[in-house]
Amino acid sequence: MATFSWTLPVAGPGDHAVGPDAGQVWEGLVHKAENPSPYVPAVTACRVLERFDDGFLREITVRDTDRVQERVTFEDHERVVFRPVDDPCIEQIVNELGTDGTGRPTLTLRVTLSPAGVEKAEQTRYFLHETKRYFSDALRFIVEGLVERHAR
Repeated sequence: MATFSWTLPVAGPGDHAVGPDAGQVWEGLVHKAENPSPYVPAVTACRVLERFDDGFLREITVRDTDRVQERVTFEDHERVVFRPVDDPCIEQIVNELGTDGTGRPTLTLRVTLSPAGVEKAEQTRYFLHETKRYFSDALRFIVEGLVERHAR
């Protein structure tokens, strides 16, 4: 397996920008888990299939074509873990709330490839590059969505 991660502050533009506090970021992450389209433009549809005490099973549609089921779990108001049920390349995706040196909230997006995903990255030109680009772009969109949600 291989894991890649990216971290961004959850704040508006500018040096003295005010953004959501940690509680508001967490609320936004929970909202994003059920309604990802405003945060991840590539996700064009989502429906919750089953609920559990610690999360739910959802089906997302990516770019109006690819459907993926994911088991979503919420951990300690700090992490949302997405485990694809039917994606052989991705083991899990984690959204983790943190803080920077000034105490402002940050969001880390961590993606772990499965053994099949590592093999595909080794054998398929551009797979790893495109996967990294997709998720790093997704993190920027997520942070923008969280900031915008707070500004309303």
